[in-house]
Amino acid sequence: MKTFTKGKDLKFNELNYDFIKKFERYYLAKGNSINSLSVYLRAIKAIYNKGIKAGLVEKEAYPFTNYSIRQTPTEKRALKIEDIRKILELEIPKDMVLYRYRNYFICSFLLYGMNFTDMCYLKLENIIDGRIKFRRRKTSKLYDIKVTKQLAEILNTYVKGKEKDDYIFPVIKRENPELQEREISWERQRYNRGLKTIGELCGIEQKLTTYVSRHSFAT
Repeated sequence: MKTFTKGKDLKFNELNYDFIKKFERYYLAKGNSINSLSVYLRAIKAIYNKGIKAGLVEKEAYPFTNYSIRQTPTEKRALKIEDIRKILELEIPKDMVLYRYRNYFICSFLLYGMNFTDMCYLKLENIIDGRIKFRRRKTSKLYDIKVTKQLAEILNTYVKGKEKDDYIFPVIKRENPELQEREISWERQRYNRGLKTIGELCGIEQKLTTYVSRHSFAT
């Protein structure tokens, strides 16, 4: 939205039906999906509703009365359990970067489909009495997950010699929050490229991404 408006702040009455239609055309012309557009528009809709509730704009100005936020069904991303086993049993030397990416994938699956960002922010202090306890950054929902034997074997690779306030996975290395987000973004990109190679080595036709382990667990 900032790119579209060239950084200009918007008044509520400027964010009208015509503006949303122009933003829609602009966004989809860049090759983005209807579903990602709907995420942004739902956020804008929520802000507008707060504006009406706070008395900053009249109900009559509400731009979503005549505009419907669309969504299309997404393809199923879950793997079969046989494919999960192929990934788990794939022999990868520990000094190869693919070893780390395979571990990310399996850990996410074993941690109830944990989001990659949440995994990056996990610290040793989150492991308490054989369980991982953390709040999801996006929703603040508290999770309390048992560390199974299979999960412990992977985590032990990363926790040796670390202090309680150290991050478990080797992603975040800086103190600045903005730089931390960049580190996570860069590692996610490398991780997704690594998953493509892992999928090829395992003979899995479906495209592997960070989301696939999450959807697989949920399924």
